[in-house]
Amino acid sequence: MIADSASLAGPPPPMRVQPDQSACQEWIYPLNRPKRDYQFNIVRKCLFDNTLVALPTGLGKTFVAGCVMLNYYRWFPSGKILFLAPTKPLVSQQVSASHEQCGIPGSAAAELTGSLRPEARKPYWQSKRVFYMTPQAFVRDLHNGNADPLDIILIVVDEAHRATGDYAYCTAIRYMMVKNPHFRVLALTATPGSNAEAVQSIVDNMHISHIEIRDENALDLRDYVHRKHMVQHVVPLTPELVNIFDQIIKLMQKIYSPIGQFLPGADMATMGDYRPTAVSHQLTSANRWATPALLNLGVLARARTYLVTESFEMCHQRLMELMAADAAKQSARSGKKKLAADPLFQSLIMSISELKHANGFIVHPKMDKLKTLLLQHFSSVLEGQTASKVMVFASYRPVVEQIVEHLNEQKPLIRAHRFIGQAASKEGVKGLTQKEQLQVIESFKKNEFNTLVCTSIGEEGLDIGEVDLIVCYDSHKAPIKMLQRVGRTGRKQDGHIIVLVAEGKEEENFAKAKAAYADVQKAIVDGDQLVLYNDIEHLIPDTIRPEVCEKVMPIEPYVPLSGALKKRNGGLPRSMPAGGIEGFVTAKTLVNGSVASKPKSTSKRVKSTLDMNAVTDSGDDESDMDLDAALAARVHSPVLKRINSDHESEEPPKKKRKPKKKSDESSDPVRPKPRPNFQEF
Repeated sequence: MIADSASLAGPPPPMRVQPDQSACQEWIYPLNRPKRDYQFNIVRKCLFDNTLVALPTGLGKTFVAGCVMLNYYRWFPSGKILFLAPTKPLVSQQVSASHEQCGIPGSAAAELTGSLRPEARKPYWQSKRVFYMTPQAFVRDLHNGNADPLDIILIVVDEAHRATGDYAYCTAIRYMMVKNPHFRVLALTATPGSNAEAVQSIVDNMHISHIEIRDENALDLRDYVHRKHMVQHVVPLTPELVNIFDQIIKLMQKIYSPIGQFLPGADMATMGDYRPTAVSHQLTSANRWATPALLNLGVLARARTYLVTESFEMCHQRLMELMAADAAKQSARSGKKKLAADPLFQSLIMSISELKHANGFIVHPKMDKLKTLLLQHFSSVLEGQTASKVMVFASYRPVVEQIVEHLNEQKPLIRAHRFIGQAASKEGVKGLTQKEQLQVIESFKKNEFNTLVCTSIGEEGLDIGEVDLIVCYDSHKAPIKMLQRVGRTGRKQDGHIIVLVAEGKEEENFAKAKAAYADVQKAIVDGDQLVLYNDIEHLIPDTIRPEVCEKVMPIEPYVPLSGALKKRNGGLPRSMPAGGIEGFVTAKTLVNGSVASKPKSTSKRVKSTLDMNAVTDSGDDESDMDLDAALAARVHSPVLKRINSDHESEEPPKKKRKPKKKSDESSDPVRPKPRPNFQEF
């Protein structure tokens, strides 16, 4: 806990950080890069409001943040400024952008993440004024007293669409609002949310009073946005796969028949994968008899989805897992195996086995379509003799591996490489280490291979240069996913996007994603569905109206700590006197003078202790889903388990929390200051 509830009771303290009234007479807009009117207008608003800035990828959100940081650095000489980003590589990327473009003195900044132990971060809080951190590291420094909330005057939040639920962004802002409400918030995102409710959640958690949003069609962006040409290809199943699909549906209908009351109106061909599982958790004790059937139905629905949208091999693997699990569970009464003994299930497995025996590896029609499209693309590029780069997005690692293998059959025209996260798969297959990820990015930039096949790691915060073509192997009905993928192209020239969708539900999901994005943009622009805060404090005197001063700022680059220095600062042996004994030693061992006779045991114990410290420290940060090839070379994170056994995920599993009781909201449109949940602190 950061503090007990008693220490948080009562009114907040007065504002400690006072403005320099002379410096406040003007605000500086750096001209170190060509002026863009939309950036100028957004910066002017962000200086005096808690602002949510939603700009398409590649249009300079970081420059906007740097301008605001520069002015608060000047206005409040004793105030501290934070730039929070969700991963360590993204933190490093923002350090470079802010100091190279806006003129914030590099000597005043520090990059504080889990790479530095908390005790090593403390001196920097006392000597520096600008901090680039992960939100987990910031919350920990609030907890241990390294950071004094009364000294903080500005918090910039990158990838603000993550600010929902109990994410560290929300914890940090809630705590700050209690201990020191006299600070400014700037929240940055390319995709604010999938619906108006999600955007409202960000507004509430970040205490937002103003929103600056632009889409690709905004009038003031037209001179800076390149066109993106999107083509959708509907890919039907082959007759052999249609036969497998029909058998799965027939088996699902048989299982569904006696439990239909729990899934009224469900269509076995389109029912969501998680719906049966969710219903099984809501059953009363009298209806628990339906749980096995519901769980089997959920697994079959997932296998059906894999068959239609992803990969025949993934479908087969899921059915084999279901059969193995069913074989291990026998009926308590009769001792019979349930699903495995069903003739329809046996017929399904037999059909799959015969198909594999006759054809070997079964290529999904989407993969064939993908290969055909890329052959056409690179053939046309070859005629023009210009290099081209392609990114292919898929949701599952096994699909990524299969796509890479299938495309590399066309070497040297198509040279594909996988790009996945660090976490190990459920089968124990290791992901790519961060060093390997950076090597992949560098090789891609150097055109050593021309096709990067990615999981979700490639969707957000990735700087890999210009990409000519994006291919979405599968689609999502969530607009954030779709927009993050599409945002990888069209930055320096017109971009092209190909979306492969299966007939039926996936085709509908893609249409929903596009419609949802348009609805969210309209809801934010209209403002009729959002309630903003209107209690935002004016941090400089009301009598002062700063005038703009446009000028080129001198650049003082930021010099990061070396990797070796970071490692030494947290190491136990560095602070030990000569001849000191490492690890736990019993009194008997000391009396007998036999410490040196057991170096192996002592060494092992010390290594275990240090490893635990490293894990605890790195726990400040989420795993690294985003990479910057030039700036992240010294960062290494532990391997984290995946939340979902199939989807690519790089975030550590979150602790389960008891559901909170929702209080009735007032009809008063004035948004009150949020009351923190003191139990969290």
